[in-house]
Amino acid sequence: MAKQQITHVLNMTVLDDSDFLSPYSETDTPVISQDVADFLENGANAAHPKDRLELNVHSNCIDDEEKKCYTSAIKNYFTLKLAAERRNLQRNGVVSLIFALIGIVGLAFMIICEQLLKWSSIWIEVLDIFAWVFIWEAVDQFFIERRKILSGLKRLQAFGEMPVKFLPLSERHKTAESSNQAQSGQA
Repeated sequence: MAKQQITHVLNMTVLDDSDFLSPYSETDTPVISQDVADFLENGANAAHPKDRLELNVHSNCIDDEEKKCYTSAIKNYFTLKLAAERRNLQRNGVVSLIFALIGIVGLAFMIICEQLLKWSSIWIEVLDIFAWVFIWEAVDQFFIERRKILSGLKRLQAFGEMPVKFLPLSERHKTAESSNQAQSGQA
């Protein structure tokens, strides 16, 4: 039986949209300001990373042209973050592999030093600790840190696929009440 995907609704009120876009973004690829991004990311913290997101922007000061621009800016911002996080995931895999190889080479060198070169036990222990630290770090990077990155990727994908609705301020309380009822009905 497949689980029903839950939609988490983010409600945002914009009384003044002068700071909605980053002042540093290019005209053809706008991105949202850091304040808007922080608001959206903090609002989504209550949702599971696998949940779908939906954004309701309540405002009377955003015209139709700005609606298109702001929707594009939101998608651009989270698309850029998603690309950076994917690079982070690749880097994580490479670092894990390098650490594992260093650990394995360290263990092999320890065996050679113990069996063939007859090094003293204290140096063998140093090599043993050195090798196992790298092996543990490889495990930590690949199985623990990677899971955090994958969770972040799911959240960023949800932001990238998030439908954005622009509603007048008069509908602010109506949508907040209906989304609260829908979420309490799904719990």
